Amino acid sequence: MVGKFYDGFTDRLSKYGLQVYYIVLVLAYFLIVWIPVHYDEWLLVWGFLLAFAPFVLPIFALIIFRLLWLDYRRQQDYWSTEHTVLEIRLPEEITQNPFAAELFMRVLYQTGEEDTIVHIYRGKTSPWFSLEIASTEGVVKFYVWTRKRYADIVKSQMYAHYPTVQVAEVEDYTYNMPLNLDKMDLTGISQGLQKPDPYPIMTYVDWGLDKPDIKEEFKVDPLNSLIEFMGSLGPGEHMWSQIILRGHTQKYVHNLHKELNITQWIQEELKVQSKDYTDEGEKPNFQRLPEGTKEATKAMQRKEFKQMFDVGMRILYTANKEDYKSRLAGMATAFRSFEHGSKGRGLNGFKPIFDIGPFNWPWEDFLGIRRRGLKRRFYQGYVSRQYFYPPNAQEYIFLNTEELASIWHLPGKVAHTPTLIRMPSRRSEAPANLPVGEGPVNLPV
Repeated sequence: MVGKFYDGFTDRLSKYGLQVYYIVLVLAYFLIVWIPVHYDEWLLVWGFLLAFAPFVLPIFALIIFRLLWLDYRRQQDYWSTEHTVLEIRLPEEITQNPFAAELFMRVLYQTGEEDTIVHIYRGKTSPWFSLEIASTEGVVKFYVWTRKRYADIVKSQMYAHYPTVQVAEVEDYTYNMPLNLDKMDLTGISQGLQKPDPYPIMTYVDWGLDKPDIKEEFKVDPLNSLIEFMGSLGPGEHMWSQIILRGHTQKYVHNLHKELNITQWIQEELKVQSKDYTDEGEKPNFQRLPEGTKEATKAMQRKEFKQMFDVGMRILYTANKEDYKSRLAGMATAFRSFEHGSKGRGLNGFKPIFDIGPFNWPWEDFLGIRRRGLKRRFYQGYVSRQYFYPPNAQEYIFLNTEELASIWHLPGKVAHTPTLIRMPSRRSEAPANLPVGEGPVNLPV
């Protein structure tokens, strides 16, 4: 009961931006009121703390040093590693459905490089990749960011599943808008999930895009909402979307007040769904479940049996101050097409997380200092493509390959955005009998 009251109390403080002031008030009461009134007790407590300090402080110091050392070595390893940006140039026509993207993403499930404790203390991390869509003044392009040593793998697998595209190493498009908050402005949001991670979002399978007999004109691709929105930008405007993914290795996550891996978490949610429909002995009877609950349990079980990734999602909008427009509402609803809607099937969807405000009370952002710092942090996190480790660590979500292929795949002709750049011709190999060598060649007439 006390815990629920405290949680409700702190939620109200958070609503009005008073968390820091509450802490200061408690400390002030302790120093000004409690210590003078209970001076003898304070001396006893202080003496007890001093007596144990030689035993306790070294342990705390070691813990803090370990955390700082790991952060330092990870950043050192990150900045000493070469990275590259690959542009995916689309042909006039793509006949593959999003399952091709799912097959491509299975290859991105790389969990090496931190196999031993020695690797970890040297700052090694499992590789992560960033699947991106960028709009420069309304011109929309697809990119993949990767460590340079994985570039050949990414290229070969992209050609394997999308044989008509072209993949080219290009300069990082974020260089077009270097951070200068005196001349430019920016805003950004990340994405969380409306319900616990075991519940899947609406995928291309739910939209019927996995069926090979659907004609292009009858397809409905939910990714078009984001592409059309990004294609509507005007001169001087830039919008970047990134999906950062790292192979999930069954590390533990905190949920339901205990440590669980994602598989155990799914089992816990299945128990939650079936708790009111049990037989004798408290065994769940799935036959008694309502139809909507059955759909939810089937969907969670389907999610479990595909490769799982740790995922972070960001959308950043930036422009010079004279070109800057309010685009936050469109960014917040960019992934609305992937939710099941009104909780009708009891499944999941994305929810926007506003990393840069809004601040509703004057004391939340004194003189705009906090907002400026958050903008700088969000920009640096996007440009460096860091999401899982400090200084740009954020809370990530769990998605499987089917869900990822739904929110990032190469669109077919169903995407009619005029500014979605496509190549005028298809990629093809040179003829096998093409003569090569020096000197004149006598060709048959």
